[in-house]
Order: sequence, then C-alpha cells, then structure tokens
Amino acid sequence: MPPRSSIPVIDTPEHHFAAMFLVILTRSPDSATLRAAARLADNAAIAAWALRPDHLVALTVEQYRQLLDYAAAPQVLDLALYLGGDRKHIRTLMDHIAREIAELLTHYASPNTQG
Repeated sequence: MPPRSSIPVIDTPEHHFAAMFLVILTRSPDSATLRAAARLADNAAIAAWALRPDHLVALTVEQYRQLLDYAAAPQVLDLALYLGGDRKHIRTLMDHIAREIAELLTHYASPNTQG
C-alpha cells in the first residue's frame, strides 16, 4: 500500500487553479495548517448550507458546495488559512461564505425562481 499523502486534496474548479496556487504559495502553510484549513472550509460550508436563506432551500449540500467552489474557492481557502484552520473561527468563515453566495446571487436568479 502506498504511503498516505499528508497534503489534502482540494477539489478546485479549473478556472480557479491559478488563484488557488497563488493562495497556497503566498500563505505557504505547512501540511498540518493546510489540512486544518481544508477541514475548516468544508465544515463551514456545510454549516453555512444548514443556515442558508429560504430562497436557497432547494439546494442540496453538494449543490451549495459546488456553487461556492465555482464562485469563491480561493477566497474561502485564503480566509481559512488566514484563520489558521482554527475551528473557533468557524462562524467568521460561515459568514464569509454566506456573503460570497449572496453576492453571486445578485447577478443570477436564485434556484427556486427559475422557471
């Protein structure tokens, strides 16, 4: 069995590869911080989905996460790294995620209003 990588796999939409690379290069986290930040981002995304506004109730957690990744993956990872992956700051990241989704929806119709 090959050794398990200590660096997490972060699913990133293709259009964000350069920005994600820049975030990781700029922040230069060690593998433990990168793992903690990735976990914090995942947990905050799920928590933000659970508290999503009524007009997004039709979205599954997977759809919400895909929307978030498409719109703001580098920004979410950057803030999670800035917070050091510390779970005590999950609310800060959740609020950021909610703002990113709200900003995206100012440009597009919400899922339950499309016909």
